[in-house]
Amino acid sequence: MAHMNASATATSVLLVIVGAAAGLIPAYAMERRRERHALAVRWDAPLYDLCRECAASVRHFTHLVRRLDRAPDRGEHRVRIDAEHARLRSVVQQLRILGTAELQQAAREVEHHAWWVRTVHEGGADELIGHYGGREAEDRLRDALHRLFVAARRQLGVRDPEDVVPDDPIDPRRPAA
Repeated sequence: MAHMNASATATSVLLVIVGAAAGLIPAYAMERRRERHALAVRWDAPLYDLCRECAASVRHFTHLVRRLDRAPDRGEHRVRIDAEHARLRSVVQQLRILGTAELQQAAREVEHHAWWVRTVHEGGADELIGHYGGREAEDRLRDALHRLFVAARRQLGVRDPEDVVPDDPIDPRRPAA
């Protein structure tokens, strides 16, 4: 009978160990999932802020370079353009830390096309217009900014990330209301 008790005890202990292990594995997996979610959410706000700052910087930069020829003090105006251009480049570099490869690429394209927009408004030639199928620098910048919005929305988990309304209020893809 002692042999039966030892066997029954060993079986009970083994079942308790197996049960604990079976419960531990899903609990561990759930905890890891929670940690990954918390980490992702922790970076969502800074990523959103950087994307918002990038878009605002592009808009302000474009506004400044478009008005270069009308500025009363061109030297002072160029200083403002330089400052905004530096801000844009800084934000793009920061996006490389938090952004997916898609978002980083879109940000780099925004930076690239912004440079060409500036070059054109400063009287230079758009030497890459042929490379881009004749598309003007501002159109390329607008397209790159659209790709940045889509990539940011995708990374932030926004539903239907591609559904970004174009800058042109007359969008040929949408019927008139």
